[in-house]
Amino acid sequence: MLAYVVVLSGSWLFTSNAMADSLAQDTWYEIDSANFHIVTNGDPGSVRRLAEDLERYRAVALGLLGASDNSAKLTIYAAADRESYAGLVGEDLSELTNGLFDTTAEGSYALVNLDGRTGERQLEAREFLFHEYTHFLSYNGTTTHYPYWYSEGFAEFMSTMTFGPGSTYEIGAIPGERAMTLLYTSPMPLQELLRATVYNTPDEEKGRVYASGWMLAHWIIMESGKTEEFKQFVKDYNNGADPVKALTKNLGMTIAQIEEAYNGQFQSGRFDLARGKVPASFKSVRPKLKVMSPQDTVVELARFLVKSGYNAEGLEQLVKYAESENMYSAELTAVRADAATRRGDFDQAAHLLAQVAPSDRNAFWYQKAQAWLWLNREIGALGGDRNKAALKKARDKFVQLVNNQSDQAMNWYGLAITMEMLGYPKKQYVDMLEQAYLRAPRELHIAQWMAKELYDRKDAAYFAQVAQPLMLELTSEVEYNQMKNMLAELKPEATGQALESAKSQSRALVKDKSKDSKNAIGGNAAKATP
Repeated sequence: MLAYVVVLSGSWLFTSNAMADSLAQDTWYEIDSANFHIVTNGDPGSVRRLAEDLERYRAVALGLLGASDNSAKLTIYAAADRESYAGLVGEDLSELTNGLFDTTAEGSYALVNLDGRTGERQLEAREFLFHEYTHFLSYNGTTTHYPYWYSEGFAEFMSTMTFGPGSTYEIGAIPGERAMTLLYTSPMPLQELLRATVYNTPDEEKGRVYASGWMLAHWIIMESGKTEEFKQFVKDYNNGADPVKALTKNLGMTIAQIEEAYNGQFQSGRFDLARGKVPASFKSVRPKLKVMSPQDTVVELARFLVKSGYNAEGLEQLVKYAESENMYSAELTAVRADAATRRGDFDQAAHLLAQVAPSDRNAFWYQKAQAWLWLNREIGALGGDRNKAALKKARDKFVQLVNNQSDQAMNWYGLAITMEMLGYPKKQYVDMLEQAYLRAPRELHIAQWMAKELYDRKDAAYFAQVAQPLMLELTSEVEYNQMKNMLAELKPEATGQALESAKSQSRALVKDKSKDSKNAIGGNAAKATP
């Protein structure tokens, strides 16, 4: 179990020559709308308009997806140009990408290069964010998985949404880059596309999955007349059905007939567009704009470098710059301690946190860094050698954190681990683990631990709900087969009505999660009280 919990990041092995300190010399802005928090050194007026478009897009997408309107605010780091982007992700990664999206137990964030190599990059950045936000809405608070081709193809389909006069929108245009891929490489053979995964597709072929997935998704949504049948295919796919057999069965077509329709679109070169109205309930509100102080800028950039791990060397560059420009702060010290904990240098982390003045130690940024240091330090120790006093102090910190930052899965996860190590009854620490799982069902370590606990208590329906989507994420053949055998052993009736009931219960729990943990000292979470 504890093999799952060490919070070190493999990305910290990534090295780069990109200079992060030059980032802090720019003027940075915070742009806040109802559902987006954007940190940028780009043109504030342009990024403000981008935030307005994102809010409008969200209003339309929620209706088209049938998604719940309870997602957390998404943080977006919008780098003004390639040099700024390289300072955040490193030189090598900046050559390969113009945007990244990550969902973690600490929350989701997107990163985008607003400029890039062409004068049209602002439009491409908009398409990228629409694409990634489609993923965010599709997967937020749910364990449903979509085939690789549809996950990316549908996000591409949504990415070219445009807005016209009279609160209208238009959707269905092919992204320019995908059109070029189809023209120069041809569509991917259908069965190969249907069986493609992010793991079995070579990097050089992934562009074809995006482009061909867009074309097949476009046919299903716009022309097939079989969107309801496709929903049943997704259910079968999540229950482990062969993707080719499941698609032909649910669409009532042979693979040859589907391939004929799929290739027919490419041969005709014509793709229909759809138009609609932005929901009348949507009211455009101008996002708030704030110029960040130099100290806040350094801390924000440092925190990103630590949580992403993309350009780890940039942290020390930022620290040196902050010291030379008299911008150093106690919060930056805590960020450095967090970085030391993640790379396993616990003595350095403790040394740094000891430098924080007592008057600052009630701040959540200090409490979180201290709690994870205490916990990670004891994870590596054998049971009899563990410092129970340190674990109890970590537990108390995590209780404070879940009481005040109940939306963050990482706080619940840390509390669950600490309680297990302190010998709390299984029911009590699993209750805390479940709260973490409901907030981050796609965080691999949390889902694996949750699945094991459900297997141990023989909760077949709930185990199937957690394990079946988890299997689609596992890259280890040993772990995959182990999970498959556990599913077969329990033989859950959840493959039918019981599973649907369990999923409905989970959706209700996710929807109400903001209500159940306002105060960890009251209600079910009182079991965590020391």
